[in-house]
Amino acid sequence: MPAQKQKFLFYLPSLVFFIWLYFFLANIIKSTLSYDPYKDNSINQVSFSYRIESSNNEVISKLSRKFDISNEKETVPQLIKNAFISAEDKRFLKHHGIDIMGLIRASLINLKNGSIVEGGSTITQQASRLIFLNNELSFFRKIKEILISLIMDLRFSKNQILKIYLNKIYLGSGANGINEAAKIYFGKFIHELTLSEVALLAGLTPAPSIYSPYKNYDLAIQNRNKVLNSLYKNGFINKTELYESTKEKIKLNQKSSEINLEDDKLLINFILEEAIKKFKLNHDLKLDDYIVIKSSLFMQWQKEAQKLASNIKPKDIEVALISIESNSGLIRAFVSGRSPLVNEFNRVINAIRPLGSTFKIIPYIGILSIGKNINDFYYDEPTCWDGYCPRNFSQKYRGKISLIDSFKYSSNIVPIKISKEIGLKNIITLANLFGLGYNQKFDEVLPLAIGAYGDSLLNISNAYSAINNDGKIIKPEIIEKIKFNNEKIIWLNKPIEKRIMSKKVINNINKLLEKSITEGNGIAAAINSERVFGKTGTSDNYRDLWFIGSIKNTTTGIWIGFDDNRKTILSSGDAASFWKIYKTKSLLSK
Repeated sequence: MPAQKQKFLFYLPSLVFFIWLYFFLANIIKSTLSYDPYKDNSINQVSFSYRIESSNNEVISKLSRKFDISNEKETVPQLIKNAFISAEDKRFLKHHGIDIMGLIRASLINLKNGSIVEGGSTITQQASRLIFLNNELSFFRKIKEILISLIMDLRFSKNQILKIYLNKIYLGSGANGINEAAKIYFGKFIHELTLSEVALLAGLTPAPSIYSPYKNYDLAIQNRNKVLNSLYKNGFINKTELYESTKEKIKLNQKSSEINLEDDKLLINFILEEAIKKFKLNHDLKLDDYIVIKSSLFMQWQKEAQKLASNIKPKDIEVALISIESNSGLIRAFVSGRSPLVNEFNRVINAIRPLGSTFKIIPYIGILSIGKNINDFYYDEPTCWDGYCPRNFSQKYRGKISLIDSFKYSSNIVPIKISKEIGLKNIITLANLFGLGYNQKFDEVLPLAIGAYGDSLLNISNAYSAINNDGKIIKPEIIEKIKFNNEKIIWLNKPIEKRIMSKKVINNINKLLEKSITEGNGIAAAINSERVFGKTGTSDNYRDLWFIGSIKNTTTGIWIGFDDNRKTILSSGDAASFWKIYKTKSLLSK
């Protein structure tokens, strides 16, 4: 072999290693420098602290915002800063991302035990791991962690690094960040935490699942006391504060089997999204400032609805419910799935399902609006239109029948004849006035008249709410008021009504809706001594089961079905029964 080639092969492994090392370091440096904590989606929550209340002033949820990394003037509260530095990294303010003394100490302990039992990680290293790495215990990952930490210490201030860490650190029970931990464990804002509570949270950091006060209260208290003693030794608290804090009995947010609205993250997020649409913060809020969002929900109604939804059978079927106060448009109950803990889909707003017979109210409003009477006759008999031959759901045909009776028996033939008479274009225009036909565009085809097209539970319920509001439609709202914690009003709900039906037509439509309950397909929703106005609806193969009903000043819509559009073994009568149980309970409470 030529000497030149031998020389090349001799140096080849070193060359490969240095090339690998170059790209390894370049990748670490590039990813660390390109990281933008201000655009980190994993911590990018609402930019304000908030408290959400029910209409009757009960607290539904409260949460401090994450620390603002971009605002260098905002500092971590001294109490929290001292506790976490004492618990996790006593030399945090002195070192440059890594603590050599800490690494040596951890290495000696690990050698003594024959395994990795202590990481020696600084707060900067932990922040680096939270952003770029995982919890794998390996030499290679440790090297990457150290390199990233050194770069982060050069790039960010100690204040920023501590805020990144506290925004992302997992503290157990689903809490990512100290703001979520304050809510989950104590139901508080971070500025409301006591010294003892902060120490308990700082004591969770080594192993949140092991030291969780929900799982092992005594162990959590032991760790809290270690943090308090460390604070005392480092001169952050005096002897009296140490004594009082160690004696303080921790009052945890107790978990119970009762429905907890705070667990319904989809509902909370929906309220927050609606709130954000209504105002823009034009100035920075301090950490102890917050927004109070007064929702329109009646707490007891909401709990009753969710409890009923959770117990519906079969166990994998879904349900959605909305109650609207007809003369204000305020949403008093809002259930978008049977389980708030796992629900990730808003079936009240985003599920666009065939409306079935609930849509038939539109053709009847149309025909009554041009002067027809509820006692005028049509022929309910098998009929075909250019090859389209619909059938009545019951397979029964009653021949010459009045409009009120055809609605009561939910004829399919009569509303199609009505729509032909009025014109499908006019039916669509009328439906649009009621807020229908925007999520799924309606076409001028005859199946439209009997609910072949889809819309949301929110929209069809609000259409019936307009009928219950004397023919005046109002945009539904789930928020009554938004204000600062100093009581200054940011936004106040002021409903705007628009009349879309005459009073004469309203009176006749209500007769149809009431007859549907007392004698028709909606009889399962009848409540003794109460006037109920409503309509059932079913799509093909019982895939969608509807009942929309009004009683007094409230309209409630129910949808039951499977998300994958399977056929059910239930009927719209089951939706009407669900409605009755819910409304019977809600009539007794507010």
